[in-house]
Amino acid sequence: MLEIELKARIGDPAHVKRILDANLVYAGEVDKKDEYWFVPLADAVVAGLDFRLRMRTEPGKTTVTFKEKTYDGSVEINREVEFGILDPEAFRLFLGKMSAKLIYRKTKRGKVWKDRGGIVAELVEVDGLGTFLEVETLYEDSKSIDLEDVKAGLQAVIASCGLGEKDLEPRPYSQLLGMYRY
Repeated sequence: MLEIELKARIGDPAHVKRILDANLVYAGEVDKKDEYWFVPLADAVVAGLDFRLRMRTEPGKTTVTFKEKTYDGSVEINREVEFGILDPEAFRLFLGKMSAKLIYRKTKRGKVWKDRGGIVAELVEVDGLGTFLEVETLYEDSKSIDLEDVKAGLQAVIASCGLGEKDLEPRPYSQLLGMYRY
């Protein structure tokens, strides 16, 4: 999957919620508890790279994700692989056997809206960081996309909420939490 995302800091969540309610279709609540793990790989250490993964627990499901992140200005573009797991504790034991280390935890709670074009907007409170509007869309890798059109669609949602370039947050949450330095 290819995930293309923008996020912005929010000063007035109630105002943004009213705009999202008026322009998008409400799709429910968000309650995501994430654990980020570092897995040492011999080849990666030699090359100066590392391997990280996220285990996300939401009501009724747990998903593991690993990504290749790139940035185009404030737009985050991720090639990601996700799979579900049935037993999070067993997966943690598996990670321990691979000498993986828990780097940090992050919790996001809030609400989600969708539009007809596939854009998802989440208005979330991130523990320790404040309130953000995350606007994203997902594509199959094989699908032909026009990145400029996608970026314009995401930026239009941000702009419709009264937010501008100054509100965009290009840094990943890990960096904002002080858990990862570039």
